[in-house]
This record gives sequence, C-alpha cells and structure tokens, in this order.
Amino acid sequence: MTLFKTLRLNVFICLSLAAWTTAAIGADKSDRPLNVVLVLIDDLSHYGVTAYGANRLHSYDGEFTNKEFSTPNIDALAKEGLRADYAYAYPICENTRIAFMSGKRNDRNYLRPKAQHRSDITFGDAFKKAGYATGLYGKWKQTRGSKEVPGKDYISEFGWDDYAAFDVVTEGQRFINPNLVINGEVHNYNGRSDLDPETGRRWYGPDIVNRHALTFIEENKDKPFFLYYPMILVHDDHKPTPDTKPNSIFDNFSEKAEYHNKGGDDREYFPDMIEYMDKLIGNVVKKLEEEGVRDNTLIVVMGDNATKETFGHVLPDDTIYPGRKGGNADNGIHVPLVLNYPNGIPSNGGTGYRTYDGLVNLTDIYPTIAEAAGVPLPDAKNVDGMSFWKQAIGASKEHHRDYIYTWFIGNDTYKTNDVLSYAFTKHFKRYAPDVDFPKGRFFDLRTDLLERKGKKVVKKKWGILQYSGLEINALTDEQRQAYDYLGALLDDHKITNVNDLQIEPLDSYTLKQGKVKQLIAQAFPSYAQRQGLVWHSSDTSVATINKFGELKAHTPGKVTISVFSWDDAEPLSANKPETFRTSGISDSVSIEVLP
Repeated sequence: MTLFKTLRLNVFICLSLAAWTTAAIGADKSDRPLNVVLVLIDDLSHYGVTAYGANRLHSYDGEFTNKEFSTPNIDALAKEGLRADYAYAYPICENTRIAFMSGKRNDRNYLRPKAQHRSDITFGDAFKKAGYATGLYGKWKQTRGSKEVPGKDYISEFGWDDYAAFDVVTEGQRFINPNLVINGEVHNYNGRSDLDPETGRRWYGPDIVNRHALTFIEENKDKPFFLYYPMILVHDDHKPTPDTKPNSIFDNFSEKAEYHNKGGDDREYFPDMIEYMDKLIGNVVKKLEEEGVRDNTLIVVMGDNATKETFGHVLPDDTIYPGRKGGNADNGIHVPLVLNYPNGIPSNGGTGYRTYDGLVNLTDIYPTIAEAAGVPLPDAKNVDGMSFWKQAIGASKEHHRDYIYTWFIGNDTYKTNDVLSYAFTKHFKRYAPDVDFPKGRFFDLRTDLLERKGKKVVKKKWGILQYSGLEINALTDEQRQAYDYLGALLDDHKITNVNDLQIEPLDSYTLKQGKVKQLIAQAFPSYAQRQGLVWHSSDTSVATINKFGELKAHTPGKVTISVFSWDDAEPLSANKPETFRTSGISDSVSIEVLP
C-alpha cells in the first residue's frame, strides 16, 4: 500500500473513532444535539452569491448587461459565520449529488446516470441511524427505482423520513405546474388551471417544496433534525418567478419545460431566479428563528456546479468571469460555500467576512456536518471527504487538505475510456493522460485560471474547449516540482479492482428470533476504489440484512447471507430488471434462526 493510501486510511479511522467517542466540538452550548440544514444550490458559481464580491450579471445572448442582483439572506449567513473561498464540486449536477450525499469520489460509486443504488451509504442514512429526523426537499435526480422498490419510493432507501422532490420517476417540469413526488405519491400539476391556495398564484415547484421544508422544521423542532434542501433553483429552464414584475409575466408564462431560449425558457429571468432562490433560503432561516431553534442549527449553503456558459459574472473591475457548467476549469467547478452556526462558528465581529482560504471538496461536507453533530460515519473508511469542522469553529488555523483529486465521466458509464482524472492545489493542476491528450495536461492556475493556454485544443460535448496547457519541457523549477507532486498523486489514485471479498468469522452462526447481529465484510485489496457492498438474504421471512450489515432474525429457519462487491456486481437503480449481478466476487455464511 502506498504512503498516500496509508495516510488516507488512518485519517478516516481516526475520524470514525472521534465521532463515536466525543461530542461535537461547538455543540456543547445546548442540551441537545445540533440540527443541520444543508442547502445545495443548483447551477451557480461562487460569484452568484454577492457575498463573494460580484453583484452584476452578463448575458452572452444579449438579454442584459451589468444586470444587478443581490442575495441578502445568504450574505447575512456568511457575514455571521464563515465564507469558504475555495470550494469545488463536480461540473454537473448528478455527479455532484452522488458524491455529496456519500462523501465519496465518483470513482467509488458512480456507475451510470440516475442509478445510485440503495446499498450506497449516505449522510441521510448516517443521520437517521443516529436518531435524527430526516427530510429532503427539492431536486433528487440520481435514481429511477428498481424491481424491488419503485422509483417513487426509492428516496426513502437513503434514510429520508419525509420528502418532497422533483426529478424522481421522471424529469418533467420543475417550476410552473411541476412534476413532484411527495412521500411516495406522484403529484403531477401539469396543465392545472387552479391556483395554489397558499399564494393565490400558479403552482410553483420551488414554493411547494419550500413549504414542506418549513413544515418539517415545525414538526421536528423538539428533536434533532437533518434537513437536506437540494434546491430546484436556479437550473434552467429559465422562467419568471412569482416575484417577477409585473405579476402578469409569471401568471401567463408557458409552463412547458423548454430550453435554449425557446418559448418556455427565457434567460432574461435568470437574475430573478437567483433572488428568489435567496428568498427561499431566507424563509428557512426565518422559520428556524420562529421555532426557537436557530441558535442550535448549523446551516450549510453550497453550490452543486458553476453557472451555465450563457451567463457571466461581472466583477468589480468590470471584467467578466464566464460561467462554464460542464467544464472542469475553475468556472465549471468553483462554487459558493457558507457555514453558519450561532452556537459554534464565530463571525468576524461585524467587520467584513470571516473566510477560510483552504481547499474544500464537496465530499468534505458529509464528514464535516457529521463531526459537528457527533454523528458516526457508518462507512468511514470508504469516505473520501475530510472534515474541516475544527477550521470552521476556529479551533485550527491549518488547512485540512493539500489537494483535490477528481475522477469525472459526466453522463457516461464508468466503463467508458473517456475519463477525466486530475489533481490540483490552489496554484497548479495536472490532468492524467486521456483519449484526447495522451501525455496529459498541466496548468499554472495563477496565470491561467480558466485553462485557456496550450498549442492544442479539443472541442468536447456541450461545446467545451480543452486546451493542452503548458509545454512540459519549458516548466520553471517551481512548476516542475508541482508537476511531479501532482503526477505522484495521479499515479496513486489509479483504479485498483477488488479481487477478493470475505465476511469476518462470527462468534456464533445461530441467532435467536428478534435479535440482531452485526456482520462485517472486507473487500481486498483495502485500497481498491469500489469498496461498496451489497448484502443479500436468501429468505427475508427468516432474516433480513440492511446496508450496514445488520442481520435481524424474524422466524425460525435457515438462511444464507451473501455479500457482493460493487466492483463487479454493478448495483443500479436505473429501473432495470437486474439491480445487481450475483455471478462475481462474493462471500456467504449460513445462519440458523432459533425460536
């Protein structure tokens, strides 16, 4: 095992033990565990939040120039908490969401679009297992169900007690007269002429899920809760909001989900969408205050990827920082990140923003909120994220990570050979060799932040241009040192396949009816990327086993418990007949359930 892999394993063993044995730092001012509200904004760069210093938008299609906007509610959270200045996600929605929920890079658990399997352990599972009430409100996207569990119910397989979500069984419409699934019931508002009795206006998806989030807070104010709010805004199609003036624009606008500036998609309303997104976050903050739980609630606001390429952010010096969702340069992956917790995260005392200038990867959010809440990570050794909670509360001035590694296949399947693999620090970035650049690429981000230098350029999907970068034989000594360092990281992260799987021996292979036994399995080698497991019972009437390996005895009899490796079982929730393969690497034990 290499040095990097050894260090990584040690880090997560320590993190898991810390979560089990100590209360969360910063949570000691309350008699109860802190609440967590985790907000994920859809399609917005860090400059899309005015706390980052830009408050004007540019449309490359000509709808507006220097259009002012504001995000006062997020700004207030940043002013009274922490603004992270170097936070990074994946370039597109689904890749981010799977990594965000699981704390794992895509090379571990991203197999294909809309197919995250229920055996994947996520932050919803962890918080529910720890006794939290859990709720999800907003955009889902990453599953379509299986033969065992239909798509409308599949969200609950990831630990959610309550949910109201868009893009569950199909995409459909997200804004005016939307397609939603609410706690397993399909709600299709398409074509409705009646009005929302709460607003007296047309049914608006972001409003509907926001109200469910507020109700969740009210109903769970007397217990610890985890609210995940993956917002529907500000993704296209671009439509007016209920606050767009005059009201007649929203009241008469096409509800159809159209794109590319067609009748149901007008990019003129993008600034309105940003401001309405901020308003909905303000609703959540206000509700926390009304219910008396604001001071004991950690709020995290992050973006899932950068702004679309049709818009640019006008900076104070009048230069334009272009959006480039889908691209892997800074303007495709650099996102806002704000943390606010009155009982634990200090502010800058009213004199500007308190900032964190260390790198933050989206996978870091799961272990950070878990450490804050004292929630154990059930699958700690396979979590790639690194907690920066001590940095957030001011207990450490050290950066919590030195680099970020990314493995990205976009909307493809994991067996594709069109993979982008790269590692970067704040100053340098190196791509591994790929089908277009067999020798890889290297950039000095201090002088080429958007990666637009190089003798060779390749046009990729969505019109994204990839440049070859610096000439390797002309690097300075500093650049060469960074080039070699990042190259070692890329070598260390090359895909290693699982070749064996073993269930640890049990002290007894009998179990009394109604009792629970913990089973533990290990995939080998331990540093192989896809360490995920699929547990299976041959007879669920005798005994069942969950994703954590917890075996529960139901009725007397004999049962075979098997475990399969993610590496070749390829578990999917893509609404296909076969949800995982059973012909590959596996292990099994026979259990007898006694009366």
